[in-house]
Amino acid sequence: MKNKILYIPALFLFMFACVSEPDFSNVPSIGFNKIQLLTTETQGLLGISKKDSVIMTVDFQDGDGDLGFTTEELAKLKKTTGDSLQTFIVNIWVSKNGKFVKSNPKEKFGGNIPIRFKQGSKPGPIEGTIDYSATFEYNVFQGIPLLTGKKDTVKFEIQIKDRALNASNIVQTTPIVIYSK
Repeated sequence: MKNKILYIPALFLFMFACVSEPDFSNVPSIGFNKIQLLTTETQGLLGISKKDSVIMTVDFQDGDGDLGFTTEELAKLKKTTGDSLQTFIVNIWVSKNGKFVKSNPKEKFGGNIPIRFKQGSKPGPIEGTIDYSATFEYNVFQGIPLLTGKKDTVKFEIQIKDRALNASNIVQTTPIVIYSK
């Protein structure tokens, strides 16, 4: 019986001794994972309303784990950087005559990462995925220059910032057609 008790802890020590902590940069790094399109229809008082939801997924790595903000941290940071601070930046590009042109919508895409990915104050590496969704309502596309509302091909540029405001690399999604139903 003693051999079994000693064997099990020795096995756990061996397993944990072989796993080393990843060595990521303290500047966040992202990679494009996937993009999905979901079209929904709802019946309302004025008839059927359709919208496309584009869900973008990026993989991330951060060496010190300082991604995401609590509400209080974000409010404090905005006092010094201004209300336009975004920690999840998304730019939209629209295909025109076979070339993608950056659109400058009235309301910016993106926003802030509203949760802390790593709790506590001890720095350490983290990695994972972030999903971001943008909604395009049929017949309500005037606020986004270059969109026609009929089978528009778009792609997105994504960048994130950590609590130290270190900016990640920029990734682009693959193109996707919206307003196609």
